[in-house]
Amino acid sequence: MKKFILLMMAVTFAVSASAYEKGTTYVAPLLGYHFFDTEHDLDDSVEAGIRLGGFLADKFAAELELDLAPTQEDPGSDNVNAVTAELNLVKYFELGQLKPYFFAGVGGMLHDDTNGLLALGIGAAYPVYKNMNIDFRVKDMIMTGSRNDVVPSIGLSFLFGTAKPVVAAEEPAPQPEAAAVVVEEKKPVDSDGDGVYDDADKCPATPAGAAVDADGCCLDSDGDGVKDYADKCPNTPAGAAVDADGCCLDTDGDGVKDYMDKCPGTAKGVKVSAEGCFEALTLNVNFKTNSAVIEDGYDGEIKAFSDYMKADSALKVEIQGHTDNKGSAAYNKKLSQRRAESVMNELVKYGVSADRLTAVGYGEEQPIVPNDTPENMFKNRRIETVAK
Repeated sequence: MKKFILLMMAVTFAVSASAYEKGTTYVAPLLGYHFFDTEHDLDDSVEAGIRLGGFLADKFAAELELDLAPTQEDPGSDNVNAVTAELNLVKYFELGQLKPYFFAGVGGMLHDDTNGLLALGIGAAYPVYKNMNIDFRVKDMIMTGSRNDVVPSIGLSFLFGTAKPVVAAEEPAPQPEAAAVVVEEKKPVDSDGDGVYDDADKCPATPAGAAVDADGCCLDSDGDGVKDYADKCPNTPAGAAVDADGCCLDTDGDGVKDYMDKCPGTAKGVKVSAEGCFEALTLNVNFKTNSAVIEDGYDGEIKAFSDYMKADSALKVEIQGHTDNKGSAAYNKKLSQRRAESVMNELVKYGVSADRLTAVGYGEEQPIVPNDTPENMFKNRRIETVAK
């Protein structure tokens, strides 16, 4: 309760130093009363000390405080000198000539042992003469071992250096007659250089060189949501979906932009018409020499194409079989027909209606590479699908 009352006294006792400036230094002899925490087993005692400080910035100072409190552990026992040293940071505020402040710092207290401490407090000062201020503060010292001491003190601060002294109750200096004020006409400003003055610019800070409207806002001539200065594809059709560069999207990657694509979602590798619809696809199904048997490993390719056809119920295709140039042309024609029928039957097995499929063998007539190596001949023994 005693400590709470002392802290309240410090709030109501509002006094402070004159307007302190960067570079000002001060020395302040002080007198206080040290209320020791009961954990110390020391009697409360008068305390004397000195503060040395300097202002690091306007109204912000660092100070060193040294204090001595002669006390006793028990009545009649030998005196014990409690010596305290602190390094504090102090922040001042202005209320006219009155300057309240608060401070915080670290230090230690030495008597029969040494205690580290954290110092917190509030205070104020008031000018009483040129470069001299009366200073009152209350300090709370929090120490190791859960000890808590309180010290109210009063001192005189003597200022040196660049601080401008403030004299209490000094008559205000006579003011020179006000000179005639010449009001210069303000020139209009265009901060972002877009040709629209700031007072009318609804879109300040537009990019350099960007075309703007009468309000100073960037143009979007094609209305696609991408401003002209960033639009790499100007004049996109109205309503067309675009990317961050303002270019029309081609979601399925078939080379036909979405706004023109009447068959979205075409499979990868499909050759499409100008409207984005299926025209042809080479199935990755190849055959051994003189064989129309579909080898293991091609089921996935055929299944994927059957799924594609079932998704597009209007699609009808011609299954085209092909051979290399080994054997007679007549024999290869029949072999390629059997190959086309083998794939068609697999598609039907996977659920594609037979009336949507036609099998045609083209023999060796349409090679895609010369039949000059075993590898190229293998490529020519293939299946193509073409829209009907």
